Amino acid sequence: MLFTRLRLAFLGFTAVCLSLLCPAAAQTTPTNGSASRPIPASARKLIEVRVTGSKRFTSDEIAAASGLPVGTTAGDEDFRRAARQLGESGAFDSISFTYSYSAGGTKLTFQVTDTDKFVPIRFTDFVWFAAEDLRQKVHEHIPLFNGELPSNGRLPDQVSDVLQALLVENAIPGHVDYVRTSDANGKLQSIDYGVSNVTIRVHHVTFTGAAAGELPLLQTAAEKISGREYSHTLLESFVDRALLPVYRERGYLKAACATPQLKVVKPSAAEANESKHEETLVDVTFPITPGIPYKLASWEWTGNQAIPTDALQRLIHLKTGQPANTVRLEDDLRAVQALYSSHGYILATIKADAEFDNAAGTIDYHLDVIEGFVYRMGELAFRGIDNNLEARLRAVWKLRPGDVYDATYLQQFLPQARKLLPVTIDWDVSTHVTAIARDKTVDVDLQYTAKATR
Repeated sequence: MLFTRLRLAFLGFTAVCLSLLCPAAAQTTPTNGSASRPIPASARKLIEVRVTGSKRFTSDEIAAASGLPVGTTAGDEDFRRAARQLGESGAFDSISFTYSYSAGGTKLTFQVTDTDKFVPIRFTDFVWFAAEDLRQKVHEHIPLFNGELPSNGRLPDQVSDVLQALLVENAIPGHVDYVRTSDANGKLQSIDYGVSNVTIRVHHVTFTGAAAGELPLLQTAAEKISGREYSHTLLESFVDRALLPVYRERGYLKAACATPQLKVVKPSAAEANESKHEETLVDVTFPITPGIPYKLASWEWTGNQAIPTDALQRLIHLKTGQPANTVRLEDDLRAVQALYSSHGYILATIKADAEFDNAAGTIDYHLDVIEGFVYRMGELAFRGIDNNLEARLRAVWKLRPGDVYDATYLQQFLPQARKLLPVTIDWDVSTHVTAIARDKTVDVDLQYTAKATR
């Protein structure tokens, strides 16, 4: 029996370039000393493809992604090409393989190390398909896709190609695009796929799980998005800024909304006649789980030394025994912050910790104030106006260098200053307030621009 064994190693798949660590084949010579006979085609048929080292993918998924499933007739160059194909996917930090020929066929083993740089994907505008159906369709064509994608490599482009083919197959106009979404620190959070060159509009909005008391309020809020151009961002904003506040105003603090359900509908004859171009209309259903309502049981303030508790509590409108209206509470806490900033504590924060008693349906609030340092007035600059006008405005400004900085004063000053500006010119003013941590001072820069002559 003729036996040949080859091992290759590939590292550094942050780039497409692969490094062959062991390029030479170790070939066994027959015991009779004669030259090696050609390997018959039957021995080149893959009878086993194994994968070791991967915790993310199965052997079958990696074998399919390599293009060498069981039953394929392959040789040395095919194995190299398969390893290169896996490497270019971006799913692995390292790849190596071994194989052996025998009379029964070839056994191939890939040794891989998964990359840890995977992020989830989102389908933002594919209203014609359920998200789970899309994932399944993509997985059928791309075995290494399981709902997440590597940050590097070819897989994101391959997913885009599959999605584009689905649009064409279903006679849906539009072009598939994707963007990499990062957080405020630049860290990649997700890869978002959408459809451009197609108009999608919200048709009707309905709610499930809503009680009779909240339903009219939700329907009124829904008028803001009915008829608007659809986007995933639009629905997210509606849930956060309109839907959930309806419940939080009434003490349903654990109310939640599941992923909106979308249904593409045909326009009525009247709607079709009114539309100037082809549109996709979609009905949206928001599934709501209200939870139970909570009432306020108690308040507790800690950390406040510069301003007494009584002065802070007077700014809180929520009283014990009332529904825990967190929408109003957020407004009140902003008023507390404004009070602190008027006393020079411009970086003061209030942390609200809630303790829930589900059995009693009550909530206790612990409000911890982090006052920080007192900041004082630093430099004041006026730009875009002549010296005479600057002198007049500077004379009106009451905060002198070294005074405790009042962050609310600027809102009082700007209307007064506008009265001193030439009335024949339409002025625009941009404000730049800079806190200097080293000196604990605040610089104020006012830029005036003459937009037009009246």
